[in-house]
Amino acid sequence: MEKLDCLFVHVPKLQNYYRPIGSFIWINFLPMGLLGLADLLQRNKISTEVVHLGVEWIEDPRFSIVDYIKEKNPRIVALDLHWHHQSYDVLEVARKVKQAFPSVYVLLGGFTASIFHEEILRNFDEVDGVIRGEAETPILELAHAILQGKEDLFSIPNLTWRRKGRIMINPLSYVASEENLNRLSFTNFPLLKNYSTYIQYIGQFFYVKGVSKKKNFWMFSLKSPIYHLTLGRGCPVQCTWCSGNIPSQKTITGRKEVTFRGVEEVLGSIREALSYGYETFHICFDPYPKKPEYFLKLFSRIREEKIRMECFFESFGLPTVDFIRSFKETFPGPKSLIGISPDVGSDRLRKVHKGNAYTNRDLMECLDWLKDYEVFCDLFFTMGVPFEKEEDLQQTIQLQKEIRDRYPNVKGIRTFTIEMEPGSPWHLDPETFGVKTSLWNFMDFYHYHSGRENAFSSLGYWIPDYFEGVRDGKEFETKLNQLKCRQFCFIHPNARKSSSPFWGRRLCDLSSLFWKVRSLIRKE
Repeated sequence: MEKLDCLFVHVPKLQNYYRPIGSFIWINFLPMGLLGLADLLQRNKISTEVVHLGVEWIEDPRFSIVDYIKEKNPRIVALDLHWHHQSYDVLEVARKVKQAFPSVYVLLGGFTASIFHEEILRNFDEVDGVIRGEAETPILELAHAILQGKEDLFSIPNLTWRRKGRIMINPLSYVASEENLNRLSFTNFPLLKNYSTYIQYIGQFFYVKGVSKKKNFWMFSLKSPIYHLTLGRGCPVQCTWCSGNIPSQKTITGRKEVTFRGVEEVLGSIREALSYGYETFHICFDPYPKKPEYFLKLFSRIREEKIRMECFFESFGLPTVDFIRSFKETFPGPKSLIGISPDVGSDRLRKVHKGNAYTNRDLMECLDWLKDYEVFCDLFFTMGVPFEKEEDLQQTIQLQKEIRDRYPNVKGIRTFTIEMEPGSPWHLDPETFGVKTSLWNFMDFYHYHSGRENAFSSLGYWIPDYFEGVRDGKEFETKLNQLKCRQFCFIHPNARKSSSPFWGRRLCDLSSLFWKVRSLIRKE
């Protein structure tokens, strides 16, 4: 059995429940840079592997990460803690690893770990270090130091660590340049254990435990292996609920500007991902929606190379006519679409909350262009935001109805509630937004995610004057979800489409009944 120097472990949130689908695994996507880090170590002769505990559960529910570490005997175990939902599960795995293997260096990284780096080390002795922000140079230098037995880690950029019982915080001095990003490979899938299962069956946001992986693919996914294409890093604007905004980026990662990967390097990633069986490419990086020159060049090169692929592009603002025309020429297939997030139906609220704001009139003009060029579109909304009034919700309801009536190319209209995200403006300054929350520090998030809370309706905040007579967060969540169910339910038997609220509720009732009957049959 081949031994390892460094084992990366992705820990999803393994215990979740949602009424229409039963128990499921949540936070399945690997952070976009993780395979790049693993490949970087491997190319520098540091033997590396990535294990995804959700994938391993799918293949064998009895899989033990402790037993696997015993086999592989790594010197470093690196756990990504990017999404706050993972907080409890990641630290539980860290505890088990350190308890079984006291000499293993347990390392954390990712956005949530970066925000709470000092608090994590203060409260969890099992964690030896946290890399804050971007990690390429830091993890390479740290791995060399640990493997050489060095105890002095002062030179490692972005590292928070322990020295003789004291917590040391090294300068946040590494941020990836375009040259750094262009040297990385994000497609070395053989470094991921059971990567074919990940490619084929982790194409959806959740994995339902009650059915096989093939049924998950057909019932709950977009029915196409989806690769999340890395185009760059950074964001130039601030949305109120998002911690990836420019002030937070400066504080948490040290990044002060947007950096794009080279077009030719992106083309290389596309070719490699296609060779592993991916069909659809998800692009969620659109920092300058009014200036699409980078994408026009990328799309032009894709056409020149005659690359056949589907694309799901999330526009951070409204796509221009030139972008829409080029998108249609490049991705004419039936599974390609542009996602737009108006978020709210009120121009006033959109201007308050959204970094790349626009009016409803602008939105309808853009939808006209999409219809003229026969480009499919998904729309994403939210509700329960600060300063929202009943008339604002009515605007959202009316806007959605008008869009359904006018635009057959709009395949999905989905309305989600928003969760409190650490590092977002709401989280950092809740009083300004009239928000109350009990999620202030890492231990709050850790305990909050220790149960099977509903990942689609637990919010972590409440707005005292949103509903008359509401006295606490639980009551606020209940009333908000009742309103969402009544006015905005979008569940559809085809994951590529959405229902109107009436038919969504009917499907939810039938789905819930199905899971109850299935559970009773299994008990018998």
